[in-house]
Amino acid sequence: MYLHIPGTTVRLLGSMHLFPAVSRRTPPWVDEAYDWAETLVFESDPPTILPFLKADSAGGAPRVHALLSADAWTRLQAAWPTEGPLAPLADLRPWAALIVAPTLFQQPVEGVEPCMLRWALAHGKPFEYLETASEVADALESIPPDVAAAALAALMKDVGEPQRTLERMHAAWLEGDLSHCCRIADVHLSRDPASNSGYAQSPVGRAREKPVPASAANAGGDGRAASVRTGESRRMSRAACATGVRKRVGRRLQQKLRETLRDKAAQRNGATKRRENLRRPCRGA
Repeated sequence: MYLHIPGTTVRLLGSMHLFPAVSRRTPPWVDEAYDWAETLVFESDPPTILPFLKADSAGGAPRVHALLSADAWTRLQAAWPTEGPLAPLADLRPWAALIVAPTLFQQPVEGVEPCMLRWALAHGKPFEYLETASEVADALESIPPDVAAAALAALMKDVGEPQRTLERMHAAWLEGDLSHCCRIADVHLSRDPASNSGYAQSPVGRAREKPVPASAANAGGDGRAASVRTGESRRMSRAACATGVRKRVGRRLQQKLRETLRDKAAQRNGATKRRENLRRPCRGA
C-alpha cells in the first residue's frame, strides 16, 4: 500500500480518508510516508466541491426525487440532514446525492488525509492537489442520472452495505492486502459507481534524491496502486469506472512525474554548471 515508483522520487500511498469508528488503527507505513516526503500531493480538496453539489435552478438538470420511486425517495429524505451545505436533498445533483448518501449509513471517523493535512500545516510541509474541485465535479457530472438513481435505489434496499464495505476495506487495507482491496472495490463499484465511502484517495509523496530503502515498497506492488482508489468514478459500468479512474489518476501522476523529473534535471544542470565554474581558472591568474 506504500509503493515506490522506480526511477523517480515519487511514492504512492494507498490510503483511506474515512475509518470505521469501531477500528481506528493506522498502519505504520502512513507515518513512514509522511516522514519521508518533502511534498505531499493529495487527490483533491474535498470541502471545495461543496459549491458544485447543487443543481442550477435554471439549468434544467434532472432532480433526484424525479428519478426515484416514492418509497426510495421518502427513505432517503428521512435520512438526509435538514441543515447545512447538503440541505435540502431536493436541490442536489444526482451524482452529489450518490456520493454523500453512503456516508449517512456509516459510523466513520476521519482517516489519513485529514490527519496528514493537519500535520503538514503544523510542520510547514508543502502540499498540493492533483485535481481542482471543478475537475472532480466535471468527472462526476458524466455519470448518467439514471445510473445514479439506480445505485441510490439499491442503497435504500440495503443501508447496511456501506458500513460493511468500509469495515472490510479497512481490515484488508491494514493487512496491506492490495488484491483483496481490489476485489472489495470491484464488488462495491458494481453496486455504486460513484461511491465516496471512505477509501478514495491516494496521497503522493515527493522527495529530493532521498535513498529508497528496500522495505519501502510494498511486496505486492505491481503497478496496480491506482485500482485501490475507488472514489469519484465517472462511468456507467464497473469496468468502465475502473478504467476511467486509472486513466485520470495516470494522467495526473504522469504530470507530477514529469514535473519531478524536470526539477531533478534542472538541479543536476545547476550542479554541473557550478562545478564547471569552480574548475575555471580565476581571471588574471
